[in-house]
Amino acid sequence: MNRSHIIASLFDTMDIAKRSMQSQMHSILAGYSISRTQLELLFTIKHSQPVTAVQLAKKLQLTPGAISQLAEELDKQFLIVRAVDQSDRRRQVLIVSPTGIELLRTIDKRRRAVMERVMLELSDAELATWLTINNTMIKEFKDHQS
Repeated sequence: MNRSHIIASLFDTMDIAKRSMQSQMHSILAGYSISRTQLELLFTIKHSQPVTAVQLAKKLQLTPGAISQLAEELDKQFLIVRAVDQSDRRRQVLIVSPTGIELLRTIDKRRRAVMERVMLELSDAELATWLTINNTMIKEFKDHQS
């Protein structure tokens, strides 16, 4: 197989893996009143907190209005807390609540169990290669962000 065929096959298998992972996330979230988009917002708040809606919109490439709607749902479920920004009291920041932290822990545990099951059949050398490839891809994406 030549390079262009290998790359085409990689794109195909990456798409299949992405769809399979999304299907697994649907199963992981079963029983919780949270969408994948809300979960992504909750994870992003956790890793960026305290954070404003405008900062989140930029980071997730959504409109501030979309962030506001998603945050409203998270707030109704007591998964986030809205607080006054200590550096600029005119601004409001979002923080993950203790309930939100517990939900993230539970979902992360379930997600990790799925991924560990997937990785069980891989050798240490295959895992090391996968890690190297992922790190290379992440670096390339970061280096070429617009």
